[in-house]
Amino acid sequence: MEKNRVAVRVAGQEFKLAGDESEQYMRELSEEVNARIDRMQRQYPTLSTANAVLLVCLNMADELKKLRFDYEQLDSRIAQLREMPRSAAPAAPVKRPFEARQKTPTV
Repeated sequence: MEKNRVAVRVAGQEFKLAGDESEQYMRELSEEVNARIDRMQRQYPTLSTANAVLLVCLNMADELKKLRFDYEQLDSRIAQLREMPRSAAPAAPVKRPFEARQKTPTV
C-alpha cells in the first residue's frame, strides 16, 4: 500500500508527513496541534513558541497516558465480565470509569 504524503505547517514550521492515514486525517492532526499551541500562547503570552510546543506535548502525553490507563481498565473489566457466568452478570449497568474522573488542570 502506498503511503499518503502531505505537507503541513505546525508552529510556523513546515513538515512533510507520510503515512497510511488519509491526507485529511494528517491535516486534522496538525490543525489540532496548532490549535493547542495557539491556546497555550494566548493563555501565556510571554511563552516562547518552543516552550509552548513543549507544554502542549506534555499535556498531550498526559492525556494519552490517562486514556491508555482508562483503556486498560475497561479492557480488564470486559475480560472479567466475559468470564462471568451469565447468571452471575450484574443486573445494573457497569460503572463507567470516565464519569468518575475529574479533569486535571493543564499547565
